Amino acid sequence: MKALLLEDDFALNKLILNALDEKGFIVHSYLNGIKAAQQILNTPYDIYILDINVPSFDGHDVLVHIRKEYPDAPVIMISAASDIESMQKSYKLGCNDYLKKPFELDELYLRIEYLLKSILKQEITQNTQLAFGYTFCLEKNQLFKHNHEIELTKKEALLMSLFVQNINHTVTSEMIHEYVWESNDVEAVRMRSVIHKLQKKLKAGMINNIRGIGYKLIKS
Repeated sequence: MKALLLEDDFALNKLILNALDEKGFIVHSYLNGIKAAQQILNTPYDIYILDINVPSFDGHDVLVHIRKEYPDAPVIMISAASDIESMQKSYKLGCNDYLKKPFELDELYLRIEYLLKSILKQEITQNTQLAFGYTFCLEKNQLFKHNHEIELTKKEALLMSLFVQNINHTVTSEMIHEYVWESNDVEAVRMRSVIHKLQKKLKAGMINNIRGIGYKLIKS
């Protein structure tokens, strides 16, 4: 799972980043709203966590950008503001949840977990059953075969997560470029190499090449 975090308090930013990293999330964190908005234009995330009160380009501004690009993506707003107007504006702009500071990190994770279950309809704490005894844990980006973990690189784990979220559906090369490489420049041979290495860690035929379009993970 990939999360984007906007929080201008460096210490809190680091705490949230580390807490989600321990839960298996890949977190891209920003102290600046403009940089976060620029990243959103290039890369989709599974969940967005936005502090409202950041200088210049605030969390509400970033939320507007998210809703233009990803209307259904889960978004949690966080703020020290206790006024009802701030909360009303957040929900009006399309956030899914609003968390007042100070809060416990466990509470933040519970809200993330709830949103991923209810909006993305994914049981992130439960392994996804694949074919031939393979399972994949979306929460921690871990691959298992008969309960024995198969080691994945970060790129392989992201790629596998993307495939699992789109089981039996074609994942285009553009989707892989955006999700795994965040739309950064990557040579086609490098992308194919990562896909080929992941294929070798699975049973032959589980990931099929859809010529000229992309790849498909077959569940059964």
